Amino acid sequence: MTQLQRHTHPWFARIVLLSLLLMFFAIPHTLEDFALGEPAKAGVPIAALALVIALLVALQALGIYWLGQGQYRGAVVHLVIGLFWPVASGTAQLPTILSGAPYRFGAISLLYVGGMIVVGALVFGAALAALVGKKTVDA
Repeated sequence: MTQLQRHTHPWFARIVLLSLLLMFFAIPHTLEDFALGEPAKAGVPIAALALVIALLVALQALGIYWLGQGQYRGAVVHLVIGLFWPVASGTAQLPTILSGAPYRFGAISLLYVGGMIVVGALVFGAALAALVGKKTVDA
């Protein structure tokens, strides 16, 4: 029987915690998008966007699982996820927020977007730190 090679990189636990926090912001924000009909306003088919979001959340969960197994591919997944959410939410939402008009439901909606940007960037940074520091831990 073969056993997976396990790594106990110090950044793995941080990535997992940050990833869960990112879900805390991303999932309610996405639900808010659907509730307000934002995909339809942008001409995006709701079913297609729902599939993409479901795949992203599933990929993020798989990344958490891999990190729990001590596999660096979990950090690679989080490198991508940590870049995707801040760029996507920043690109889509910041122009509206910075326009000065009232934004959706006020402070809570701003918290979702800000959380996605800040925590997503932290996920990206933690994943990058784990991957850059891989040689040190494996040596």
